[in-house]
Amino acid sequence: MSRHDPEKLYPGFPGTEPSEHIRTIPACAALGMSQRATIGAPVATSLDAALPAVCDTHGRVSRGAALVLADQATAGGVFTTLPHPTPMMTLDLRVDWFGPLPAAPISCTIDEVTREGDLALSRGHLTSGGKPVGATVARYLVGSMPGGTPGRMDGRSEMLPPSTAANFAAYLGAVPTIDGMTMRPRSEHVGAPLPAYHGGVIAGLLEQAGVAAIDPAFRPLDIEIRFLAPALATLPLVARVVPRRTGRRAITLDIDAHQGDPSRPVAIARMLAITDAAGDPIRHALPRE
Repeated sequence: MSRHDPEKLYPGFPGTEPSEHIRTIPACAALGMSQRATIGAPVATSLDAALPAVCDTHGRVSRGAALVLADQATAGGVFTTLPHPTPMMTLDLRVDWFGPLPAAPISCTIDEVTREGDLALSRGHLTSGGKPVGATVARYLVGSMPGGTPGRMDGRSEMLPPSTAANFAAYLGAVPTIDGMTMRPRSEHVGAPLPAYHGGVIAGLLEQAGVAAIDPAFRPLDIEIRFLAPALATLPLVARVVPRRTGRRAITLDIDAHQGDPSRPVAIARMLAITDAAGDPIRHALPRE
């Protein structure tokens, strides 16, 4: 597909076909992402559950991989609102889970994007086989690279291969510490060309550290991440877990990430986990104005 075909990409979408741009982003290519972004059709980003690096040790899609998906998919939604390809950075990301993820492909489809000057709020839903598995919302600052510096879309054009990791945990390569986890940088963790860690990879590390700190009887219900500063993909990333409330049915955790100075976190997150058994999620469409 090219921009001269009858079904064109949105003008603000980078590349000449929907998946071209993400295949040049190391973290997205590593997880085998693909996109649909033609005018008049749903804007969706997908993960292939057949790729081991996308899955947990049970063969289901990893929530960490789904966080990388949600971050990239919501950014894709913002691209559709732009007159030409423009860089942006993630300010915050939230995902609500509807039960465990399946051992099947999942997609994140964008529902709406609201622009307020250079700020953009992108909402989407995650599905597998037509069934809801999660919902996401993210806010972006358009026109800036990580760190708030003005930038432009870089000229990366090399199509990168998927990761050969045995599962998502192996893709991250994080090791336990006394109060969290530490992840050493890999080229396939990169998002922005600083090089900086992909926001979804940071989210995946925070999620993995949080889950490792709670009783397996609890299942994560949601996680919200705020990105405070660029996380350079030349330095290790240290995740630290602080339990806030532990009850019989619910646990609330705070998790932060730093790169050497705990007093200067690059990201903070809050996770809620519950013991309630997962139900059968049903989406109810309500009237819209």
